[in-house]
Amino acid sequence: MTSDNTISPSVEAIREQLNRILNSPEFEATDKIRNFLRFVVEETLAGRAGELKAYTIAINVYGQESDFDASIDPLVRIQAGKLRRALERYYLLKGEQEPLRIDIPKGTYVPVFILQKPVTSPRGKNLPGPLTTSQWGPSIAVLPFTNLTGDPEKEYFVAGFAEELSIELTRYEDIRVIGCRLVPGFNEDVSDSKQFLQDLGANFLIEGSVRMDDRQVKISIKLIEANTGEHFWGEHYQRDLTAANLITIQEEIARETVTCIASEYGIIPQRLSQESRKRNPADLNTYDAILRFYYHQTHHTPETFSTAFQALEQAIVKDPECGIAKAMLASMYGSLYELDLPRSGDTLERVVALAKEAVTLDPNNQLVRIIYAWTYFVLNEKNLFFSEIKKALELNPNSPLRIGAIGFFLCLYGEWERGIDLLNKAINQNTHVPAWYYGATTLYFYRLNDYEEAYKEALKYDVLGFFWEPLLRAAALGQLGRESDAQQQFLRLKALRPDFEKKARELISRYVKEEELVNHILEGLNKAGLELSD
Repeated sequence: MTSDNTISPSVEAIREQLNRILNSPEFEATDKIRNFLRFVVEETLAGRAGELKAYTIAINVYGQESDFDASIDPLVRIQAGKLRRALERYYLLKGEQEPLRIDIPKGTYVPVFILQKPVTSPRGKNLPGPLTTSQWGPSIAVLPFTNLTGDPEKEYFVAGFAEELSIELTRYEDIRVIGCRLVPGFNEDVSDSKQFLQDLGANFLIEGSVRMDDRQVKISIKLIEANTGEHFWGEHYQRDLTAANLITIQEEIARETVTCIASEYGIIPQRLSQESRKRNPADLNTYDAILRFYYHQTHHTPETFSTAFQALEQAIVKDPECGIAKAMLASMYGSLYELDLPRSGDTLERVVALAKEAVTLDPNNQLVRIIYAWTYFVLNEKNLFFSEIKKALELNPNSPLRIGAIGFFLCLYGEWERGIDLLNKAINQNTHVPAWYYGATTLYFYRLNDYEEAYKEALKYDVLGFFWEPLLRAAALGQLGRESDAQQQFLRLKALRPDFEKKARELISRYVKEEELVNHILEGLNKAGLELSD
């Protein structure tokens, strides 16, 4: 047994704390994970800490056979990660007023037992232990909204909206949401609670107010950086009011707000990525690496690719239990293959291995599921792709940017009407979306022989360094009979891919899964004067 204090906790105190954890509703864990915790604590108390290996836990807790090989099967490592997160949540909500903390440090399955003292805020209040910014993402607290309706009976709507906002935030796996009312010591007085939540470790605060009359409701929302108090985003939402649409109003405005501030290309990731890009890749933590990936998705240069790739490679070494980082790295390896870039020779095996590890670690993360489904897209496994993409969509059908990615790949696999509906929803609900979305919208009109609209969409596909940008424009221009304009695109295309004429069908087919459409694209390029080897 170890302790950060000079006095070690007694065996009785450790067992009492273990029982408090196991019997607490704040400890969200399966029966197996509860047994995992009980087993490692009791084995340590019995003096057998040295025997706590993945093999021992697999046999005694998870009922594995004697031939279990921890170097091949990550079962125990994955479950240990879930146990650590469950303990982290428990102590976040119960705080350091708990007399004893039980932790399982990374790299070991042996628990440590730490005597605690209450943390006192500058105002003299006992607080839970400080919530440090997670290496997997920032923390946001939604403050109680102010009722400016003039009617105390409308408090149900005001409180309900703040709750709806909190629920929507939890849909984004990169964000940690602090449930204010679950935290001991939280004060409903907004002026006092801001400092409280800053002491607790919130990175961002959301506050707002609600006004309402017989005809309209107006909701004002502000986003605040907790440490500086800076109000760096705000919006007013106004809706016509009927008794029947109160819930709809709450849901719509909450969804719009959260998409704007918390989605992967939203206000918060953009703000954090400004700092992230100032650091060298070796200095990045996991969430910084995730930010680098998002930044690359909207900028697509060799430099952003290289920086994100290096950062994610380092992140999965430092944090091997982070499923989303592994999924993102799988995506980047997949891009090497699909674009036939240098180092792409053996990438498919790496893509599949990383994606499988990611979905095992984090099966309910929508982005992880999308990337896992996409591996079947790359492998031309149509039935498995549609099966997995359906699971990904069901996880959060209201996440505009992520359903945009789903729509993109559905289009390219031939489900054009369903895919384009999802893409348009994503584009219409966001002021800033990845430019590669317009690759699918270009081909949507192209396949309908509406080449003018296809060319307009291709102009929105502004992804420097991608051979698809001049390819799409050249094909549309060829069909329009604008050979001189197409020649300018050919020069750009051949500068990016000197071997394109020899590999055109193969390169196009890695993205476009309908042979008829592949032939249609090649036809447009031929009409424009490009001599292709078939």
